[in-house]
Amino acid sequence: MLATSFNTTAARLESLVESQRAFVADASHQLRTPLQALRLRLENLEHDAADGIPADSRDLEGSLAEVARMSRLVDGLLILARAEQQLSAPIQTDVAELVAGRIDAWSAFADDQGVEITSTVSLGSNACITTGNLEQALDNLLSNAIEASPSGGAVVVSSSTNSSGNVLLTVSDSGGGMTPEQIDRAFDRFWRPAGAGSGGSGLGLAIVRGLIETDGGSVELAPSASGGLAVLMSLKSC
Repeated sequence: MLATSFNTTAARLESLVESQRAFVADASHQLRTPLQALRLRLENLEHDAADGIPADSRDLEGSLAEVARMSRLVDGLLILARAEQQLSAPIQTDVAELVAGRIDAWSAFADDQGVEITSTVSLGSNACITTGNLEQALDNLLSNAIEASPSGGAVVVSSSTNSSGNVLLTVSDSGGGMTPEQIDRAFDRFWRPAGAGSGGSGLGLAIVRGLIETDGGSVELAPSASGGLAVLMSLKSC
């Protein structure tokens, strides 16, 4: 019994160390490009200053954009790291109440984008969730869904309960959706579909999966009824 417990602990530690190695390698690789771009822009500004040339606003704006991009990367990496090393215990949570709060928080942004955001989550839907995990996951999903949906589109958060008592929570948008090939890669850290622009970090769905799986849940992607993307989360009951 003691030997089995020791082997299990050793295996978990080995897995954690390997996960951290991969994490550091990913972070180093992804931060290298914006750091190089920032260095080049600052060198241009330095040369111009030495020659008495007024600063080029494009270099200034570009430098600020690279700093913002690195900040988003670091924020996302920190959330992932904390999710992988979660120590807090999950507690029974009213999912409908939590969803209503996040929708209220994102309603102004949705209005600005001309997107309707609604919830049909059943009252009394309870799941075992670590405080803050589902909120952060929903913030990522609602932000993505609103941005993906065209003006006049809709984002819907819905729920059901399976035979095990687990809450099945779905966030659906009316955007362009993803191909099967894109869905296969969507949870990879730093992966972004071609033509996605430069605003995101490629960590959103990886963060969502990390947060939900920490509490014993799961996340899947599928086409939504409107042709967009549906993110399906299974949340364990207490």
